Parts: sequence; structure tokens; C-alpha cells
Amino acid sequence: MNNINKNKTITFNRTMLTSCILACLANQTVYAAENTEQVERIEVTGSRIKRVDLEGAVPVTILKAEDLANAGFATVGDALRNSNLNAFGSWGGGANNSWSSQSTVQLKGASAQHTLTLLDGKRMAKSPVLDGGASNLNTIPMAAVERIEILTDGASAIYGTDAIAGVINVILKKDFQGIQFDGRADRPSAKGGDSSNFSFTGGLSSDKGSLVFTIEHYEEDPIMQADRPYTRPSVIPGGDAGDANDWANVSWTGRALTQGNAGGWAWQHPFEGDASCADIYGADFKGPLTDRNYDGDTLCGYDYTNAAASSSRSRRDNTLIHYTYNVTDDIRLTARAYWAKNETLDVSAPVPASISIPNGLPAYTTAQGIRLKELYADPDAGMKFRFDNAGNRVAEMHDNVFDYMLALDGSTSAFDWDASISYNKYTNFVWGTGYLLDGAQNDLVGHWDEQANKFVGWDPRDPNSPLPGGIAANYDKRMVADYLEAAGGLSFDLYQFDAGTAAMYVGASYREESLDSKVDALAEAGLIVGGNGGSGGAGERDVVSTYAELVLPIIDKLEINLAGRYDKYSDFGSTFNPQISIRYNPLDNVLLRSSWGTGFRAPTLSDLNKAQTEGFSKLTNYIACHEAGTDIDSCGLKQEAATRTGGNKTLDAEESDTYNIGMSWDINDNFSITMDYWALETEGLIDSIDSSEILQTQAKLNQAADLAGTARQDISTIYPGAEISLLPNGRLSYVVAPVLNIGKSERQGLDVSFTGNFDTEFGDFSAKVNVSKYLKYKYSYVEDGETNISEDIAGRKNTPDVRINFSLDYTLGEHSVHYFANYIGAQETWDYTDETNTKLFEIDAYTSHNLNYNLNLPWQNSVSLGVTNLTDEEPKFDKFNAFSTSLYSIRGRTFYMSFQQRF
Repeated sequence: MNNINKNKTITFNRTMLTSCILACLANQTVYAAENTEQVERIEVTGSRIKRVDLEGAVPVTILKAEDLANAGFATVGDALRNSNLNAFGSWGGGANNSWSSQSTVQLKGASAQHTLTLLDGKRMAKSPVLDGGASNLNTIPMAAVERIEILTDGASAIYGTDAIAGVINVILKKDFQGIQFDGRADRPSAKGGDSSNFSFTGGLSSDKGSLVFTIEHYEEDPIMQADRPYTRPSVIPGGDAGDANDWANVSWTGRALTQGNAGGWAWQHPFEGDASCADIYGADFKGPLTDRNYDGDTLCGYDYTNAAASSSRSRRDNTLIHYTYNVTDDIRLTARAYWAKNETLDVSAPVPASISIPNGLPAYTTAQGIRLKELYADPDAGMKFRFDNAGNRVAEMHDNVFDYMLALDGSTSAFDWDASISYNKYTNFVWGTGYLLDGAQNDLVGHWDEQANKFVGWDPRDPNSPLPGGIAANYDKRMVADYLEAAGGLSFDLYQFDAGTAAMYVGASYREESLDSKVDALAEAGLIVGGNGGSGGAGERDVVSTYAELVLPIIDKLEINLAGRYDKYSDFGSTFNPQISIRYNPLDNVLLRSSWGTGFRAPTLSDLNKAQTEGFSKLTNYIACHEAGTDIDSCGLKQEAATRTGGNKTLDAEESDTYNIGMSWDINDNFSITMDYWALETEGLIDSIDSSEILQTQAKLNQAADLAGTARQDISTIYPGAEISLLPNGRLSYVVAPVLNIGKSERQGLDVSFTGNFDTEFGDFSAKVNVSKYLKYKYSYVEDGETNISEDIAGRKNTPDVRINFSLDYTLGEHSVHYFANYIGAQETWDYTDETNTKLFEIDAYTSHNLNYNLNLPWQNSVSLGVTNLTDEEPKFDKFNAFSTSLYSIRGRTFYMSFQQRF
């Protein structure tokens, strides 16, 4: 067992003193107790101690479900991914990959695995698709949400693992009485992406308790790549339509003969004459296209956009029941059951593959008059081939989540207490069809029959030669993540000071985790062509945690909060994380606060236990170049070799330090402003080492040893677990590329919020501006065996340094109008605008506008009409017409109508 934070406890006392001197900042208002007529002690996200004060010592942002609907958002994932706090964007559920059914949020631009998601303060089910490292926002029913609380400070001292960049706490509806039906239909102005959702909510309440029941159905149609002009095939500005290098969204693996040494290593389109590739192989083929880098080379490109989706078809059903019962005046029982079923259909273009044809193919004219070119016999002869005649790849993804929670909480004259047990299980099954069995494409190629004087069997050059059976294969996956946790604690007052009451919370928890993530045997062996996402491995562990919080009122209006948590994992070891925060009110309407704390992310069960897999690619043999006396950096010796990757049982936790300094000023009853400066530093980030880096570093280790006349140092001394296997002749056999705690990052930013509202005889107005300014972002990379820190890349491509949310609401009687804007700053790329290399290309700033009108009707119902992305803004592109799907939506202008009926 190792104590991964042993150095942090030393710095804790010193940092606590510094934080006490620095009194600082606050953020946004925390919520008041629900449905009470008097002020009472409440629990705030970021602390387990109940208190009277509505402002805490850590920054919390509140997003009410009603406000999210007025802003035009139909799902929790859409709302969070458009937040200014989701600095660099996040995955929203695309296509052509294993994450198609998922949606994530990444606070402060950190990893999705550094944002903890809670349901009513309890850990939400982790998705095995995400290796058990993050939650899938697509499994949260919008109809069940009352509000979302976003803690933008590290909170591992309170909640444990993953709370490095912040916490998302989804608060569900509890005190609802009556029946409510909601329906909404969204229709984009462009083709594809239609969505509809329907929900039913029912509730009962009495003096003894309450019951809330919610059912929601959501469905969305796919958007094909051909449905949007910027994902269709196009020639880059100023490009040559006859050159494959200048086409976007066209694959080079369409139809091309790849000659070996006997054919001069040329690439050639497979037929003679003046016909186009579309004439021979169909409308989806482009060319013949040339390659300016290799004179004489030609190929038939493939337009995959008609077959490939940009977003997947999805169907989601969610059911949630929440029950509370007052056992006595001092004891309350809470029970929750939640079920989510998501079905996602991900359609990808037919498999692109290479066919090995060492015996070559003869030139001849087919019965249809197509003159086929010769492929010269050679061990390296083959063909680049798009298997459009085998159909599209289709992955049916089935996600099921079961979540149960039973809790008791109560109070005595001496203390408050709570106890809970929760269990969740997330299952993902993927049925994949339209893939290829690797090697079968080689075995099925026919030959020339000299006696019959004709070609016998399948000729991949000939569009009229039918593809024989025996090549199709499935790519199937089954992934299950289980979590069982029991927790409890006591909260009590310690002493009454002149400035207030000192209070403390102590608690403990026990959690069991398991992951079983597997693909079918052929896929595991690397024998399926065209699949994605491998086995996550299998493992289990238990976690024992103890934690405590202490609130100390030092002087009038000055409060210090101390927290600490110890987590002991049965696999990688233990960790202790402290936190200190200060809250000070120099004036009744001004709050200053500051906080510091450490955080961690435990290595996932997949990080530790993922089975080793093997993939083949062309690797540069830097070692052989050194042995031959060739310069290592200019080595061009490429060899086909295996790279083996997998989990690492020696991994430690990722660690972090967070700082926050802020202020909150209620200027008057109608206007307020908050401002928070934050810093986040991480180390020991889990990352894989590239095969090229391993080979090049070993070559330079050999070079240094040879110059010094000493024994050669093995690569495993630099990168533990790395291994290089060479054949006796020096040829590469395989490389083992491990995952290690090797990464670092440095982040700093400023969050500012301004809120205003005022009433007039013409109606009520309210406005809110939320600004997130990234001040610094640096990350680490390895080179020649050393870890280096990058330049500051805040404001560079895919890392915008400014994000702004602006909302304006107007209400007059039963009418209301709501406006929401989302701004993403411009980003400088690393590509120059022209050959003078004097100015870098800049991705333009982006602003989308949502508008909503709502009418409350006299029969306990309401109707809303709205439009998202009013001006139909397209994504913003780099020099090569590419864009970030994490930052920009491809849905375009979308009109919607919603209806609500209450009884």
C-alpha cells in the first residue's frame, strides 16, 4: 500500500496559513430550503454540514430546469455542454465510434473523468463505455430534474475520487403534487436531426411524506454527413479538384492498385480508358485522382458521406420514482428507484481495407468491356478497397441503467445523523454487423484460368464480379459496471463562540466496484476489420473511506471551513485529501472567500486490468538505424510490427491542487456580481506512451551508452513496463507501450457572473451574463525520455480562451419571451495563412442565438414556440475545413414547439 499524498499533508498547514491571510472570493448563490416558510439549516453542494447561511465558502452555480427549458434545451446533456463552464466543449453523442450513445461534460476544460456527477448528492452510475471513468448524461431524464448545481472547485475532500475540476449535482423533483404532461417536437430547417420527447410526472404529498413518479421518452433521428454542406465532399479553397490531397471528406481507400517493387510501388486506379471512377464503380467514387507527392500515381477516391452518419439515431426511455416518508417527527425515510433504457443506432460507411494479392492480377477486358490494369505479382502487391458491396457497418447499442437508493436521516437534541445504501448497474451491449473478417479478403481473390482463358472467382477490380460469402463478420461487445455503496455520518455542534457556532460532520462509507468489459473473441484477437473500441478488461475492488468537516467562526462574519478525507482502495493504495476554505463578509452585501484543496482520480478498473491487445502498423526502426550508423532523427526505416497495449496494475492515482479566490457583491436588491479566479494543477495523469517515442528513446539510450563506453540502458528504466522485442536480424517484432502516471497540466481562469432584474409597468425584465476566461493552459508531453511542459495554448485551436452565456427574459402577465446566446471565442491555429509563414490562421468566433415565447393558458396549461440557433450558424472551421464536434453543433437552425398540461 502506498500513501500517494504524503507530501501534500506537509504543505497543508503552510497553505492553510496562506489562505487565512488571503481572504477571497465567492461565486453564485446556493439554494434555500425547499417549501419552508422559515430559514432553517440546509445542506449545500460542496459540504455536508447544514447551515443557515445561503452563501457558502465554495463557488456553486445553479441552473433551474425551467430556465434551461426557456433557453431552448431539451436534454441535460445539451444544457451542460453549452455552459460557459464547459470550457473546451465535450462529447455530445456523435457517430462512427464506440461513444455514440454517450454524452459528457468537462468542467474547466479538464478530462470528463475529472468531473464528478451526482444524483441528489449520491454518485451517479459510471458508464462502462467510458471505462467506468465518467457518467453518461444521456441517461438523465430532463423531466425529473428540478435544478442542476455546479460546484466549480475541487471537492475530493468531500466526495472522493473524480472531483478534481468540479462536481455536477443533479437535484431531482421531490415535492410535486398533481399530474403533469409535457411534450416537445424539434424540427431542424436542414435535413436530419428531428427529435421529439414526451413525459408524464405525477406526485402525491401529505404531512407524512411525498411520492413523485416520472416517465420520459425521447427520440432523435440521425444526421447523415451528406446532409450538411460542410461534411460533404469538397475541394479546399484554392485546391486542385484533380488531386486527392485537396479533397475533404473523400477517402483514399476507394479503389486503387498498390503495386509492389515489381510495379515500381505505384498506386493506380484499376482500369484503362477515359471513363471516370463514378462510371465504373458508382456515384460515390471520385476520380481518377492524382497525388502531387508521387508523380504518376492515381486512385479512385470514395465519398463516404452518403453512407456515414454524423449523429446517431437514438431512443431513450427513463422511469424514476422518489418516495419520502416521515417515520417519526425526527426520522425520515427516502427511497429512489431509477431506470434508463437507451437504444442508439450508429451507421458507418462500408469497411475500408487493404487486400494482399502477392500473385498479382492479369490485365484483361471484362464481358462488359472494362479494360482492367495489371497488378504485377509481388509479395507487397495489393489493392486498397472500399467494401461498399458488403453494405454499411451498423452498431446497435443498448444501454440500461438501474439505480436504487434507500436512506434514513434524523435528528436528536445532540446531533443529526444520516445513513444510506445505494446500488447502480450500467450495462451496455453492442450488436455490430457489416464488418470484415481480417484475412478473408485476401483468401477470396480469384485467379486467371489458363485453360478456360478467363478469370475465375472474385476480381476486386471488376464492379460486376460478385463478392463471395465468408467475409462478413460481427463486432459485438458486452460491458457491465456495478457499484454498491453504504454510507453514514453524524453532524453536531461543538461549541458556541461569540461569532457563531462551531459545527462538525464525521462520516464513513464502504463501496464495492466491478467492471466487466469484453468484446467477442475474434475482435479481441484483432481479426475484425472496421471495428472500434476494444475490451475494457475485468476487475473488482472495494473502497473504505472516512471523512470529516469542521466549521469554525473565528470572529464576527469570518468563518473557516476545514475538511479532510481518507480513501483506502483494495487495489492501488490509499490517499488523503485536505481542503481549507475561508468565508468573510466585510459588509452585509459583500462576500469574500478563498479555498485550497487537493484532489485525486483513482485509476479506473479498466486502467488497471485492461487485457493486453495487439495491433499492427508501420513503425520506424530507430534502433536499426543507429546500429547501421544512420542518423536517428532522420531514420526512414519502416517495418510492419505489432504494438501491444493494456492495463497497468502498478498505476497510482492522478493528483491535483486547486485554488479559488473570489467575491460576491449584491449591489442592491436587483443587481449582483460575482467573480472567481481559479487555478488547477494536475500531475500523475494516466496516459499511454507512443511506440515511436519508445523506439526513438531506446535508440538514443544506445547511442549515449556507446559513446560513453558503458552498458546500454533498457527502455524500461525510463518508461516502466515498456518493452521492445527484436528478431535476431534486428527487425522489429513487437513493442509493448504501457500506460503510466506521466502527464501534467496547469490551468488558470476567471469566471464572472452578472445578474440583474427590474420590474416596470410594461413587464418584468431579467438578464444574466456568465463569462469564463481561460488565462493559462499548459500540458505535458514526452520526448526522448523526458517530460516537457508545453507553451500556453489557451486560445489556440480547440481550446478557446473565452466562453460567454447571455440570457435575457421578459414577462408580462401570462406572456414571456426568453433569449439565450452562446459565445465561443476565436482560436489561433498552428497553420500559416500562406507560404510567407508570417500569420497564423485563426478560427472565427462563434455566436448562436436561441429565442423562446411562452404563453400560460387559463386551463392550467402552457405552450411554447421557439428556435435554437436562430441565425443558422455553421461550425467554425480551420484552414483545412475541419471543425471541433466537441465545441460546435451540426444541427443548425431548429424550430420547436412544446406543450404542458397540469391537473
